[in-house]
Amino acid sequence: MSRVVQVIKPMKPTVVENGVVTIKKKRVAAYARVSTDYDDQINSYKAQCAEYTSMIESNPNYKFIGVFADQGLSGTQAKKRPEFMKMIESARGGEIDLIYTKSISRFARNTVDTITYVRELRELGVEIIFEKENISSLDPKIDFMLTILSSIAQEESRSISSNVKWSYDKKFKNGIVDARRIYGFDVVDNKFVINPEEAVIIKQIFTLALRRFKPSDIVKSLNASGIKTVKEGTWTYGAIVQILRNEKYCGDAILRKTVTIDYLTKKTVRNNNIADKYYVSNNHEAIVSKETFDAVQIILKDKTGVERNSNKSTKYPLTGIIFCPKCGRSLKRQQVNRGENMRVVLNCNHSYGNPFNCDSSSPDYDLVLEATVDAINEIYANEKVLENLFEVFDNNVALNILRGDITRLKEETTNLYNLHQENPEDIHIYNQITHNESKLEKLDKELVSNVTASVRLDYIKSLVAKEHSDESTVHIKDIFTLVLADSKKVTFIISATKTRSELLENHAQILDDESILRKMFVARDGQRGIFYEVKLYE
Repeated sequence: MSRVVQVIKPMKPTVVENGVVTIKKKRVAAYARVSTDYDDQINSYKAQCAEYTSMIESNPNYKFIGVFADQGLSGTQAKKRPEFMKMIESARGGEIDLIYTKSISRFARNTVDTITYVRELRELGVEIIFEKENISSLDPKIDFMLTILSSIAQEESRSISSNVKWSYDKKFKNGIVDARRIYGFDVVDNKFVINPEEAVIIKQIFTLALRRFKPSDIVKSLNASGIKTVKEGTWTYGAIVQILRNEKYCGDAILRKTVTIDYLTKKTVRNNNIADKYYVSNNHEAIVSKETFDAVQIILKDKTGVERNSNKSTKYPLTGIIFCPKCGRSLKRQQVNRGENMRVVLNCNHSYGNPFNCDSSSPDYDLVLEATVDAINEIYANEKVLENLFEVFDNNVALNILRGDITRLKEETTNLYNLHQENPEDIHIYNQITHNESKLEKLDKELVSNVTASVRLDYIKSLVAKEHSDESTVHIKDIFTLVLADSKKVTFIISATKTRSELLENHAQILDDESILRKMFVARDGQRGIFYEVKLYE
């Protein structure tokens, strides 16, 4: 009996509809990608989509699934191409039999991604046709060819990345800034141009920061005023901090704030001593002065609270500035009694970290607040007191001296840095630089105190025209730096440059100093009263 070999050919996939057997059409998709949004690339993108749509729909054996297209995206990472990943998910769901793409570099520039997804799709029974290379993913030689061709594509991507980096380096060295729209500036011919209406808000934000408003306070102030962001939204903490830290508002620009550490992942990190930065001074017209900007940076960097006051936007106007004159701890609101006899007093024994009970008497909160408003109105009603107040805050001479000292010290330090580059092992130069930087830090803080005093003076002067003030129309914390109170007396302390902490350290001595205003205040109900003094301290 002779051996017989019979060939069993595979059946073509068929479907039966109404008793008629027809060849099952291949479900075909296409993938297109361009890596930039420039006009010529957009045209290429549209051309790819149109060409594939026409080609697939005109083939009677194909069922058109669609064109998956990523526009303006790099091919170095598949996971960052949404349309590509959507196509892969469709293939995993059994919705695609064949994929057309222009070339391996359009499919992916990452060797690992290329091979990984080609193999996965092949296991799913999905064929990929690379038109430029004229190869199919079902070809037995495909893995070897893909390794070579995708490696070339990846190297091409690396080369492009290097060229782009070189072009940016050249632009940075020449101080060329790519202007992009930010609040306060319009962009005309790639240059920052001040937007007058928004510039007013930017100045307001920096002024509030100099008045020691925290970013959260500024957010409340802007949103309460109905002021909108560029995108017509409400303000957030992050948006305010970003504005306050952006050097473009003082007319400068820092180039290369971030660096890309891997051309494949496109991961960017802050440029902290990784690559050269470039600082372009006077790049465009400023909205705020450099002095204002630098002062705000020092306030923002302070994590100890020394350079900041309490929150300005608080439910109770005296929160954070009112303290006990006996023990020096903060006074907290406390409800005593119940029903009709309930009243709110200020008590230092509720302070955090309380080591003992202070026997200081507790004043009524409402009475102290009324006395505070009365003291402000009395200051503005007394020309001599107001002149004394203006004189304390008028520090133009001190500011000019500080500015000169800082300028000279910075020039000296810059020269020392140049010497250090030439003689990095010279310990004397290094020590002098360290000494100068420490001295500059102290001078900068002095400058901040004087600049903020100047801004507070502007605010204090702005209230002169008001006939009467109350806690809803005046920022008490911009006038009084510290308030000491018990049931018998309230002492209001005004200081132009001293911080609240510094005043608290010397509060016993301050209580003995002469006052510029003294009064016995009687409450509106005529049943209660309290004595108060206003003191200037420098």
